[in-house]
Amino acid sequence: MNRIPPAPLVRLSMEALDVHINRLRDTMVLVLDERGRITNYNAYFQHRSGYSRQMLMGFGAERIFESQSFEQLVQAGKQPELGGADALPLLMLNRVDGIPMIVTAFVLRAETETGMQLMLVLQEHGERSGVNLLERFGETMLLDEETGVILLRSDSRIMDINQLACQVLNVDAAAALEEPVGKFFEQPGRKFELIRHALSEGVSVRNHPFTWMRGDERREMLMDVGLLKGPSGMAEGAYVIFKDVTNLRSLEQQVQRSDRLSMIGQIAAGAAHEIRNPLTAIRGFLQMFRKTMTDKGMVKEAGYTEIMLTELDRINSLVGEFLLLSKPKNILYDHVDVAQVLQDLLPMISSEALLHNVVVDWEVESRAKPVLADREMLKQVFLNICKNGIEAMANGGILTIKGRCGMEEGRSMVMIEVHDTGDGIPEAMLEKIFDPFVTTKPSGTGLGLSVCQRIVHEFGGTIRALNRKEGALFVITLPCIEGAR
Repeated sequence: MNRIPPAPLVRLSMEALDVHINRLRDTMVLVLDERGRITNYNAYFQHRSGYSRQMLMGFGAERIFESQSFEQLVQAGKQPELGGADALPLLMLNRVDGIPMIVTAFVLRAETETGMQLMLVLQEHGERSGVNLLERFGETMLLDEETGVILLRSDSRIMDINQLACQVLNVDAAAALEEPVGKFFEQPGRKFELIRHALSEGVSVRNHPFTWMRGDERREMLMDVGLLKGPSGMAEGAYVIFKDVTNLRSLEQQVQRSDRLSMIGQIAAGAAHEIRNPLTAIRGFLQMFRKTMTDKGMVKEAGYTEIMLTELDRINSLVGEFLLLSKPKNILYDHVDVAQVLQDLLPMISSEALLHNVVVDWEVESRAKPVLADREMLKQVFLNICKNGIEAMANGGILTIKGRCGMEEGRSMVMIEVHDTGDGIPEAMLEKIFDPFVTTKPSGTGLGLSVCQRIVHEFGGTIRALNRKEGALFVITLPCIEGAR
């Protein structure tokens, strides 16, 4: 007969032990004290066994196992010198639903501040009896980090709940099990009413939209509620599924905004060309008048023409922004060091900040992969965003510019953040801030941010506006050139 393998020893705190065992997503872990009483377990053990916290904590582990090997395993943990060969014992774990589970077991010893702890690391042995593909699919959904799942009994008590659902309800999984689901919904709450209605009337709910705030981040969700029926056709419980559709909604809005911008840009481009032609003629004649008046000593009249020329230049600049709305022309693509672009702009930004009693806080990483973009257009974007931030702080403040490299959806990205300490963006305008002619400035045209967004999108990047506790935050993300250093 093979002996139990010796139990390795690790030293860590109880808090660290809890973190480590819950990182194991597909392995069951049960923690015992030296008397064999359960002191901890990971989420996967609770999910696979079906036991609640009240059924486990403080009880002897022998009540859920049926095997003489269990006693041998515990003894090997207490007295590692008794261990020998490398055979892992088979244990029979009695699940709550009555279906036995055969597991292989390995024991680790953990020396903590509360004394010696024994960690039983359990893996299912071979194919599980009575488990079909549908059950495996259900388990996968419960472990999915992008989908929230709640399983309810017929009395609306929570039978199981996964990580995202816990985040949406702002509750700990262990505290939620066997509690009425209504306890964790706002009262009166539309979402809870839909769940109650589904259970009492047998009516399913599909794609009910709601908004969930994760800190300062807004997430768009869809909720499904349906019944779980037994062999007799009677309802034995219900399921609630939360689906995060923020990226899909964002893509839809981006497509709609792009269509609007394209239409406005085409109209604006046509009008801009028609405006520029007479502007050129007017400017030419005004320059002639100014020279003639200056030659004749008509200083006052020459000053008037100077004012008129300045206003014509302002109109011409506005027309240029209209043209950029349609599509940036003559883009000179190059390998651009974003940190260097920001460094070149720093003197101009600092001078503007000084005039408004604003302090510039600079936190830009110098080592970053280049991006494929037009250097001058990137300067236009960064300068516009920074000037907006400075002007938003009428009574002075701090403009923080951060630049760093990171990964997003498996790609290397350069991320630039510009944060001011002004009043922020009015909530009613936040989602429309990049639309043409939307502005928070009394004398603004509402085209600057639209042009910035158009330019950033041309380079395959994104630009977002968020409100923070103090002021507004603009985040610009640009993809790095693959393989570049």
